[in-house]
Amino acid sequence: MEHRQEKQKKSLVKSAVHYAKSHMWCSFALAILVSVVLLLVIIMVYTREKYYAYLVETTYTTANALLESVNKNIENQMDNCIDIGSGLSVDEVLVKEIEEFVNHEDATDAYNNKNINMALRSAARSSSTIVGIAVAAQDGILYQFDKNEMRTTGSKYIWDETNMSNITEAFAALREKSADNVIPRYEIITHPMIHPNIKEKGLIHIAFPLKDSYSYADMKYMLVITYDSAAMEDLLKQLSHNQEEYIQGYIEDAKGEILLHTKGSQYSGVTSNHYKMENEVTDLTARVGKYQWTLHAVIDEQMIRNKVDEMYGHMVFLYVVAILFIMAILFWVTNRILKPVNVISNSIARVKDGDTREQIEIEGTNEIWQLAQEYNEMMKAIQDAKAAVEQQHGQMIESMRMKQRAEREALESQINAHFICNTLNAINYEAIDSGNYKVSVLLKKLSNILRYTFDQKHQNVYMFQEISWIEQYLFLQKERLDQVFTYEIDFDSDYDNWPCRKLMLQPFVENSILHGFEGKEYGGKILIRGYGYKEFLKIEIEDNGCGMTEEKEQIIQEILDNPMVAKEKEVGIGISNVITRMRMYYGEEFRVTLDTREGEGSKFIFILPTPKDICRKVV
Repeated sequence: MEHRQEKQKKSLVKSAVHYAKSHMWCSFALAILVSVVLLLVIIMVYTREKYYAYLVETTYTTANALLESVNKNIENQMDNCIDIGSGLSVDEVLVKEIEEFVNHEDATDAYNNKNINMALRSAARSSSTIVGIAVAAQDGILYQFDKNEMRTTGSKYIWDETNMSNITEAFAALREKSADNVIPRYEIITHPMIHPNIKEKGLIHIAFPLKDSYSYADMKYMLVITYDSAAMEDLLKQLSHNQEEYIQGYIEDAKGEILLHTKGSQYSGVTSNHYKMENEVTDLTARVGKYQWTLHAVIDEQMIRNKVDEMYGHMVFLYVVAILFIMAILFWVTNRILKPVNVISNSIARVKDGDTREQIEIEGTNEIWQLAQEYNEMMKAIQDAKAAVEQQHGQMIESMRMKQRAEREALESQINAHFICNTLNAINYEAIDSGNYKVSVLLKKLSNILRYTFDQKHQNVYMFQEISWIEQYLFLQKERLDQVFTYEIDFDSDYDNWPCRKLMLQPFVENSILHGFEGKEYGGKILIRGYGYKEFLKIEIEDNGCGMTEEKEQIIQEILDNPMVAKEKEVGIGISNVITRMRMYYGEEFRVTLDTREGEGSKFIFILPTPKDICRKVV
């Protein structure tokens, strides 16, 4: 039995070898299979490691750059919180209300509590990041205000018996600083990290001393300001933005605990050492200014390795599927191709024997059958082709004649810019002959404007040309609107030859006319000033029109900072195009700002450096 099975196996192997040798598609399949496998080995062994090394290097480079940027932004955010708190701690009105509250004989007096509540509520409005404000003494909280206070059963205050030790410790540390006149005078409190009533709201607390009369030496009370950490969380999340979680970030406080993490509050309060041991990550750090915090960017190299392995695993699967698919197609195609070979070979043999009348009987539609059909029809096709060529030649000649005639007619009917300007000049002469000098002036200025605008050869001009064009444009607009506005141009002639882009100021002047003076019948004024500003040229376009709302001002300022915003907001396309041209021409040192108030007018201010292409020529 075993001998028979072994014999059958050998027979099957022998049959398979014979089949492979006698079928062309097997040779093709073997060649393709060997090539693909070799390529796959090269990719898996070489490029996989190279790609992994490149991805790790890129990730570290990105992490370092992000770490520096985010660290600076977080420091600025904390500086802002310190500035806000310092200002409130010396606010005379707030300090007076606090003194009246703590010095009141009856701590349960409703009127007294109402006054301090209103005072703290008003102080909290000074910044949207303030969540609550508390007044504390040596023994703990005297009074606290919480923006998110919930008057429901089970709601809690930010400060209660469970965390009052943080207040007393902070008070003692702050009192010692004040007694020794140590600056800065504030103390950061990191607990509680989460709002007791809103689990997704992170908190940061900063305590500031209140002066006792004119001195901090004997501090009796302090002001504890609680800030929403959402702004810093958003800054921190920039570390992992678009990094597929290869990079995570967190802030470690002075006690070694995680204060904020890019994954939310799940790691809040966990020690930094425990987190790194648990996650096996590579750590990049930076000190956050003077706040005794450390910013961490942790990189999970194993996650990068797993991602690369996953991607290459998918690639191997696709290769295997592709190989099987190619082999199946190859088998089917070669069999279809080789089937008619014998028929065609026999037909060709008969033709060699002299039977030129032999016609190959067509049995299929593939390329070989098509070749046979083409052979049968070759002579007839030559005659048909000759006739077709003659007919096509005649059609082509006629087509070229028609095209030439159409181009000539289009050229004759074209009215170009020079024709318009020359026509206006002719009308101007007629106006002069008729004694209508005002019309003559208007026509002459309009002709100059059109000629300057239509000139496509010179897009880079000088300021004296641009200012001259603007003056004529304003003159015509003033006449057109029947004295709705007046204008004044004060441009330093020393900067006449300053390079600029043609028509770059027109959209801003037009903005003043169309929007600034909308609804006005008189009294409008446009003032254009140009003068030296350090090594730059400063240009101001100012009007006394209706100005802009805060919302519109914000939109226009965003467009000035980033012209691509205009397409998203579908406004300011003209201004956006000009700003893009000016940035490309003047380079990164170009600046433009908007100063406007609703009902008082608007002013655009441009700082123009020497164009960057000219700077390169000088260098």
